Amino acid sequence: MATSTLGTQMHPELDRLKREFGWTPDSVATWDDSLRIWINARRTPDKSTYPDETWRATDALLDESWWYRTRNDIILQVLNRFRPPGAIWDIGSGTGVVSRFLATHHYRVIGVEPSRAGAILTANRGVHSFCAALEDLRLPTRSLAGITLFDVFEHLDDRPAALLEIHRVLDDRGVLVLTVPALTTLWSQFDVDAGHYLRYNKRTLRKELESHGFQVVRSGYFFALTVIPLLLLRALPYRLGIRKAVATEATLGASGGFVGKLAALVERVLAMKTPIGSSLLVVAKKR
Repeated sequence: MATSTLGTQMHPELDRLKREFGWTPDSVATWDDSLRIWINARRTPDKSTYPDETWRATDALLDESWWYRTRNDIILQVLNRFRPPGAIWDIGSGTGVVSRFLATHHYRVIGVEPSRAGAILTANRGVHSFCAALEDLRLPTRSLAGITLFDVFEHLDDRPAALLEIHRVLDDRGVLVLTVPALTTLWSQFDVDAGHYLRYNKRTLRKELESHGFQVVRSGYFFALTVIPLLLLRALPYRLGIRKAVATEATLGASGGFVGKLAALVERVLAMKTPIGSSLLVVAKKR
């Protein structure tokens, strides 16, 4: 496959994989020098892959979104306590909002996103990016120090296969970090429209991870303040047969203002400490 010196040398993680395992990205992908991404030509996006137009339509909203900014801060709090012993491979990186945030806080990050538009937007944010699914990359066994899936797992068609592949490529000392939507009682048309298969609680996610060889070392809910509003505005109308969801654009576009800053502060303090929350964060390692 055609490649470029720039593509292989711009990230030390790729140099490490070549040095330690003999793996090079040009064995599974082609470097596009104009788009500045690696593209796996055999990728076959499934239903979990957001269409390119979806990412393009929402991308401008994400940087200032109260939800994304608050979630980023909470993710960083937890990652700083369970720091992977190497680079993070952000699976389903979307448009790179979280990947870039972590990179600005001194994490080495590789974005892996099956949507072409998402991978390009991730690269535009300065994150080295693969347009591929994790299994497309055929990474060496026990080669990665950190794998993250931020609100990705609930979209996957075949979660068992994904966990098997993550378990295979994760180093024995590596860290897996996931965020997922929480609480079945909050299920609504928003989940249907977003392509969610389920909402989790601590027990169900722990059981799924443990059945595939992982040990949960930390789990907790966050976004406790959003539970009641989501129940009233989304879940109850859905149960009453009202199938129109609160628009995604309206949700992501909310920056919060002063009240949002105060709520974000409270959410950061409460994160991982409350018995409920609309999101769940889990840190796991290989058992």
